[in-house]
Amino acid sequence: MATRIRRWTWGVAVLGMILVGSPASAQEISAALRDRVAQLIERLEQGEPSERDSAEEALVKLGSRILPLLPEETEDLAPDLRDRLSRIREGLEQGGGETNLDASRVTITGDGLRLSEVLRALQEQSGNRISDLRELYGQDASNPTLALDLREMPFLEALDRIAAKAKLETIFATGDGSVGILAAAPMAESSGDEPRPGPPTIYTGPFRVTLNQFASQIDYGADARSSNARMTVVWEPRLRPMLMSLDASEVKIVDDQGEEIAPTVSEESGTVVLRPEIPEAELNLNMNSPRRGVQTLRTLRVKATVTVPAANQIFRLDLADSDAKQEKGPVSIALDGVEVDGFVWKVGVEVTYEGQSEAFETYRQGLFNNRLWLQRPDGSRFEHNGGFNQLGSMDGTLAFEYLFVDAPGRPSDYQLVYETPGAIAEIPLEFEFSGIPLP
Repeated sequence: MATRIRRWTWGVAVLGMILVGSPASAQEISAALRDRVAQLIERLEQGEPSERDSAEEALVKLGSRILPLLPEETEDLAPDLRDRLSRIREGLEQGGGETNLDASRVTITGDGLRLSEVLRALQEQSGNRISDLRELYGQDASNPTLALDLREMPFLEALDRIAAKAKLETIFATGDGSVGILAAAPMAESSGDEPRPGPPTIYTGPFRVTLNQFASQIDYGADARSSNARMTVVWEPRLRPMLMSLDASEVKIVDDQGEEIAPTVSEESGTVVLRPEIPEAELNLNMNSPRRGVQTLRTLRVKATVTVPAANQIFRLDLADSDAKQEKGPVSIALDGVEVDGFVWKVGVEVTYEGQSEAFETYRQGLFNNRLWLQRPDGSRFEHNGGFNQLGSMDGTLAFEYLFVDAPGRPSDYQLVYETPGAIAEIPLEFEFSGIPLP
């Protein structure tokens, strides 16, 4: 079912550029995650209890994507390790409780820290994935040493500081829900002794807002002047937001002479669908042109909200059981048949939200894609790769048909693992730029 969301003239728009990695790069990222999980599991059974507690906490922060990498809690494991693995699995399958809607905070201090160690710590402490794309793009993947003193710093600010020290640039339009890193381009020469400053940037909660451009223009046909402020909003990838909404009544623009400048909008508010696999969007704010003689904007203040999934739940249904059903909180998932059509498996699923919740309405409109895969008892998984059809909705229930192409074995060899949020949350996005020079 197609979803149409109008885009107002103030212009929030998702960036169109996507850097698509090759299958090899995806395997490298998966291998890096596998190695990190193996290291943390090894720490679960070694060292002091405090070290084991730290490893357990780090595994939970990595999120539900590590579930296939966890060993089974078999009887031959030490009791403490078995208990810890059970707690980790339960925590991940329950979505780890409430989603952290604030900025993830990281602490990394020391001299002579290797870049690879720093990036690993960033991921473990924040739950955000980072992909090193340098080799993929033919760059030297050096591993320099860094001296850092980052204490309880928001993830995005810490990432920017590390990138600056390591002479890297960050890429948010990777298309796989991670933050990519590349070698930074050589800085343009400045006219003085000081390096050229970067664009105005604000860190607010789990967001970073950058003011990229302010432009004015004349429409000779309409005999009208207008201006535009172009900004980029990025967020922590772990949030996977669905919507960004801005209320024009909460936009305030004041010039250096104290006069307000009206934003030019055709509606009182606007909403745009975001893509969870690209943690970046462009915000274009149109306004009346400042009067002649105005040198700066004293204030550019914006208030918006970002809608994110919360309280994620993970369900497991045996494909061998045609009546398989599981319920967690306000959400229940039921298997609605498995059909084998040549090399395509068609898996029917019904998702029910109790009480016609906001989460149900969001899904009904097709604003969020659930994550799902097939998994064997040994933990090996087959990713969902064939698209899906939304068959209908009624009385709080959504019916889907998911397609899996060229899956090895038989459907009865697998469980369907299905992740869906139990609630929807809104995060305020509020920021203010000041002293903006005008062209």
